[in-house]
Amino acid sequence: MKDYKILLVCSGGMSTTILMTKMQKYAEEKGFSLKVDACAMGVCQDKAPEYDVILLGPQIAYQKSSITAKVSIPVAAMQPQDYAMARCENIFKQVDEILG
Repeated sequence: MKDYKILLVCSGGMSTTILMTKMQKYAEEKGFSLKVDACAMGVCQDKAPEYDVILLGPQIAYQKSSITAKVSIPVAAMQPQDYAMARCENIFKQVDEILG
């Protein structure tokens, strides 16, 4: 069974909270384990050690290199259309590609 630990990050933590809820529902429906949290960019490095990957909202994708420099886990920006439409299947595929 898959076990995901994903930290969603956006500028304030609000839009990623909406996505987080949809991802939790998707994981329940598909029957896999998911630990997911949403937070603002300013606190993500403190939370990072608890997760396997950080996914950035498109609005802060330009911050990827500065966030990557502060954490020891992979950091990736979500595709704008997947983020906006909460396409959970595509987001989990992206995580699978990142984590191998």
